[in-house]
Amino acid sequence: MNWLTKLRKLMGIKLSLTLICVGLVVGACTPANPPMQEINGISMIVATTSDVTVGQNRIGFSLFNFEGEAIVAKEVTVEAIFYPPNEQEGIIKDSAPAYWMSIPGGAGKGLYITNLQFDVSGSGTQQNPNYWELVASFTYEEENLWSKAAIVVADESPVVAIGNEVPKSLTLTGDTLAELERISTDINPDPDLYQVSIDEAVINGKPTVIVFATPALCVSQVCGPIVDMVSNIKMKYEKRLDFIHVEVFENPKALLSQGRFSGQQVEAVKEWGLVTEPWVFVVDRNGLLSAKFEIFATEAEIISAIEAVVN
Repeated sequence: MNWLTKLRKLMGIKLSLTLICVGLVVGACTPANPPMQEINGISMIVATTSDVTVGQNRIGFSLFNFEGEAIVAKEVTVEAIFYPPNEQEGIIKDSAPAYWMSIPGGAGKGLYITNLQFDVSGSGTQQNPNYWELVASFTYEEENLWSKAAIVVADESPVVAIGNEVPKSLTLTGDTLAELERISTDINPDPDLYQVSIDEAVINGKPTVIVFATPALCVSQVCGPIVDMVSNIKMKYEKRLDFIHVEVFENPKALLSQGRFSGQQVEAVKEWGLVTEPWVFVVDRNGLLSAKFEIFATEAEIISAIEAVVN
């Protein structure tokens, strides 16, 4: 079992190889003229966010030792460090605390969340030699430690941007158990999440909460919990919003016996620019994106985003 497979199993999170560099392990991520690297030999940081662009970003990450064991520290501070082309000295552009967010499904599963500002794009490539690093500082077992990883910052995201009009995607609806089995892998689907298509919801004058997830086939193992969370939140708002679950794959009933790798993604996934799962989007009453959450969010985060569009 290679190190990435082991981390996936330990984290229960889908990792993006385009996003992370871990010390000296992923040599393909190293830019042509990288700043000098120092590895503390104890820990490494793995970013779980694929959607990082110029501006304010919600960044998810986990910490591991080099045996693949998760590190859960009480206090973690993260710095966004920028290296101009061919420069060995980085510039601290932003710094923020990170908080631990537990993920349903087992003790110790979770990730850290922080919010960082990036003022310029960078990928450490010949096309864009600007280079960004995340550096996490923390205390663990009475030792002061740090970990760092390269991170790609894009000018624009393939995912719908906050403030933009969302795609008017045609998504499947249903009422009966037979209909829901054909449009969702959720073993206990909430019919209320399949009553209206996105194309109808975003023009009817009500805010909308949309969750893209594949509960029974999810790599990250959090699709089911996030769909359940959205369903529970729905009950707090009666008919003031539309709540929609979009299954990631076509023909989910057949996929449950065949496995996810035989499936085709639904068109809405492509229209929204998604390369990971799950995602939660909050759309205002004018059809503009107000908030988005990749992989996982707390109930408080989603409710806060909803309150911003219902009041």
